[in-house]
Amino acid sequence: MNKFGSQKIKIAIIVSGVLIAIIVLIYTQTLAQKTQKRERDIAGLYAKSMEYLANDENSSGEYGFIFDQIIPQIDFPIIATDREQKEIILTKNVEYDTTLSKLEQNEILFRKAKEMDEINAPIIVSYKDSIILNYVHYGQSGLVTELKLLPVFEVIIAGIFVFLGYIGFSYIKKNEQSNIWVGLSRETAHQLGTPLSSLLGWTEMLRNIEPQTEDLKEVTNEISNDLEKLSKIAGRFSKIGSQPKLETDNVSNVIRKVSEYFEKRIPSLVAADGSVSKKVLIRINSNGDSEAKINKDLFEWVIENLLKNALDAMERTHGEVIFNIADNGNDLIIDVADNGKGIDAKYKKDVFRPGYSTKTRGWGLGLSLSKRIIEDYHKGKLLLLDSTYGKGTTFRIKLLKN
Repeated sequence: MNKFGSQKIKIAIIVSGVLIAIIVLIYTQTLAQKTQKRERDIAGLYAKSMEYLANDENSSGEYGFIFDQIIPQIDFPIIATDREQKEIILTKNVEYDTTLSKLEQNEILFRKAKEMDEINAPIIVSYKDSIILNYVHYGQSGLVTELKLLPVFEVIIAGIFVFLGYIGFSYIKKNEQSNIWVGLSRETAHQLGTPLSSLLGWTEMLRNIEPQTEDLKEVTNEISNDLEKLSKIAGRFSKIGSQPKLETDNVSNVIRKVSEYFEKRIPSLVAADGSVSKKVLIRINSNGDSEAKINKDLFEWVIENLLKNALDAMERTHGEVIFNIADNGNDLIIDVADNGKGIDAKYKKDVFRPGYSTKTRGWGLGLSLSKRIIEDYHKGKLLLLDSTYGKGTTFRIKLLKN
């Protein structure tokens, strides 16, 4: 899956979470509005009933209808006051301390009535549409309050959904990449086995040719070194997917051995005037103890990848790659610096992404594989410490000493 495909899936997860939240939000708000309307209608019915009874001189016996049929339907807080708002006529579903004095109770109830007025405007009960008899103050039921709070929980749930979806997708993607790495690596090791065995046989035949000239011996030895290197590479690929054994080793010596192999095979650098130079210096600076827990074969692979990237970045007549090794308490810090062309700022975040490469050839897997080896197998860190376009790049490796 390429970078753009991954981004589309992540965007789809986020958009889905937002849409779900919006749909549920609209639905719950609709429910809250309907419930509020029902409560408003009941409060209005109560007020209209009181008004009707007050205007009908022959309805003295109808008060029972209000108390038996209407008031029991009220499941929200309601307070009825006189027209001067000095006396409490009726309360329902209002909590207050009944052990207090009448004056203190009234203070509390009138305060609650004002709070209700902030939610719903009070309903006026009048006599013949001109004389105010009393006011009906009403709030909202617990159900409406819960429905209004529901959007907060919806946003939280949607956020959790998006977060879990993002984490799940990232895990699946990482697991998929891991399986690809393992399958590709083991298949590569298997494919290399047959030609390597054949080449080792041909090398032995070269050693037995008589007479053995100095040139022939040198060529045969270099071929043997390269075959040994190829055998080691095949062994590295076969270890991908299994937990390698880590042992305390001298990191400086391991880096020096890899550097010596590369020094004989460093490509020529072409100057601006067309002259060919082969002046690439590899230096190793060690500050004190340079031992750490590593798997030698896999760690050599990381150093080779970093060296190859540094050498490919050389565009000058005098190239330089410097390994600065420093003891940092429980960690060993290795900075790999070159004076190559550097990395453009907009590409820095992509250097460890599988498939990213500025070269016309290659799969762009070297740095991604190196990061996996250091972080997954060695429990260390590999990061791009610094890079200035046109000046050079520095990578940092952090390894555990124990």
